Amino acid sequence: MRGSTRRVIGVLVAAVGMVLVVVGAWFVVKLGPAGEAHFSATLKAPGAIVVTSDVLNAVAVPVQVTVTRPHGGAVLVVAAASTDARAIVSHREVSTVSAVHFPAGTLDLRASGTGALGDISTADVWRLTSRGAGSATLVVDQGRAPETAVVTSGDTTALTDVTVTLTWADRAWFFEALVTVMIGAVIAAFSLNDLWQGRAIVFRGAVAGRGPGRRRHV
Repeated sequence: MRGSTRRVIGVLVAAVGMVLVVVGAWFVVKLGPAGEAHFSATLKAPGAIVVTSDVLNAVAVPVQVTVTRPHGGAVLVVAAASTDARAIVSHREVSTVSAVHFPAGTLDLRASGTGALGDISTADVWRLTSRGAGSATLVVDQGRAPETAVVTSGDTTALTDVTVTLTWADRAWFFEALVTVMIGAVIAAFSLNDLWQGRAIVFRGAVAGRGPGRRRHV
């Protein structure tokens, strides 16, 4: 392999290693030791919030649904099989979590339906229920997927100015990011060392080629 070609490949490999270091380090900071990914959105229009199975069961780890109301007030978070939940919220005024954006950490809410949802707390379809004043948290495992979560005030009052946060956590993600950093560092170190050794060899060869010429005899 020609020296110039080898140097180009070495530079490219070193660049790949450094990219892995930067990306892995960013994930380490973003996820933290607990490996947590948070996504939030605030509902401004009155109504309820629905988290369908497309989002709720998108990752094979439990998801924590946290809802807060800045000025207090009752909050109810429930989860059930998607067919049962859809039958209850069908055609009612709700905002559905339609997309998750990483690494921005945001959620998209899509409004649909007409008419207030009403009090759904008495329905017997809910597998999980969490109620609170000002905030409520519900952890949904993935063992019963597909499921849908619904957020309301717990009575006939429509929610307004409420923030919903979805959190997925897996410590393995944090360690995978650390491994990425280490692999990138090793690749970059070996490539840079190879480039340095190559420059040293070229330099020594050039010095040897410029050695003192033979003395001329008179």
